[in-house]
Amino acid sequence: MVKQISGNDSRRWRAFWSAGALGLLLALALVTAAVLPAYSQEAPPSPPQGFSGTVSTITPAGPVPEGTLVQAFVDGVMSAEDTTDVEGRYSLKVYGPGTTVTFKVAGVPAHESTTWQSGLIVSGFNLTINSLPTAAYDLTMAVSPAGTGNATDLTHASPYAAGVGVSIKAVAASGYHFVNWTAPAGGFTNASSAATTFTMPGQDVTVTANFEVGGEYTLTMAASPIMGGTAYDATGASPYSQGEVVSIQAVAASGYQFAGWAAPAGSFASAAAPATTFTMPAQNVIVTATFQLIPTTSGCFIATAAYGSPTAGQIDVLREFRDGVLLESTAGSQLVDLYYRLSPPIADFISENSLLRTLVRELLVDPVVWVVGATGDMWRN
Repeated sequence: MVKQISGNDSRRWRAFWSAGALGLLLALALVTAAVLPAYSQEAPPSPPQGFSGTVSTITPAGPVPEGTLVQAFVDGVMSAEDTTDVEGRYSLKVYGPGTTVTFKVAGVPAHESTTWQSGLIVSGFNLTINSLPTAAYDLTMAVSPAGTGNATDLTHASPYAAGVGVSIKAVAASGYHFVNWTAPAGGFTNASSAATTFTMPGQDVTVTANFEVGGEYTLTMAASPIMGGTAYDATGASPYSQGEVVSIQAVAASGYQFAGWAAPAGSFASAAAPATTFTMPAQNVIVTATFQLIPTTSGCFIATAAYGSPTAGQIDVLREFRDGVLLESTAGSQLVDLYYRLSPPIADFISENSLLRTLVRELLVDPVVWVVGATGDMWRN
């Protein structure tokens, strides 16, 4: 009779802990799914690298005049610009990511360059050029048709020397959308982008922003699962017109890897590249960066500690449930990620105490393994 009662008590305890453990897993999954938003916020670019110093010419020797344009380029793409003060000083916040930072003064390449490092502040970074250009040319901004929007020289330092990169931007009036930029000379980094850079020719020039009837559309960035990483609009000028090319980037969180881009309309230059461009459709659109957990051969940390071996048969059951059920849903993936981040210190603690290992194994892990195994026909199908 005593043995029968003990057996019943054991079964009741196992049932109790099974229900409790399974309930905890379900509660965590539900809470995680309910609390986390469906879409990621647009993440900011990496922190800039700061530069400050003086600008001078070799011939004649001395600082450049006040108002001289200084520009920084990351891997050949203009990232920041400033004008010098009365003492020839400049200050720049250079955004990446990238490899090499180069500089131009009034369109003339500076002798100095460096490696881009996010968040680093470099003071006393002095720039030199042989001499300033002797000629400068006027830049005039225009709109076509008249009254359909406006075109702005953001650098606002005309006249410019030949070869200077000028930041320009077009904004459509209500009921119109931007089409492209045109100019009789000079060049555009991207003539189809409302915000771009124009390289001055060796002559006075008029740059025209062309507009057409039609609206602009909102671009929303999303990540799936939300804990897998962030997706952001690197151009940062939404809303956009149809056909406008937008730079986008995905950054995976720890333990995840980028898997691809998806959108119901529009097109990607490369849906498999984390940094790419997206061509806007004629509608509001959500662009989603998909992430997946980095494949791992490890088992459950706590379970491994409880059984004392990563090759225990019970852990294979848990691995199969993880891969076949949890990782197939957003909520389950989030739960697995949370478990992987929280369980290592717990596993380290119990692995040093044989009594704790036994209690965790018999009162928590064994019941969970039993429930997962007993319902295997259901979740495997």
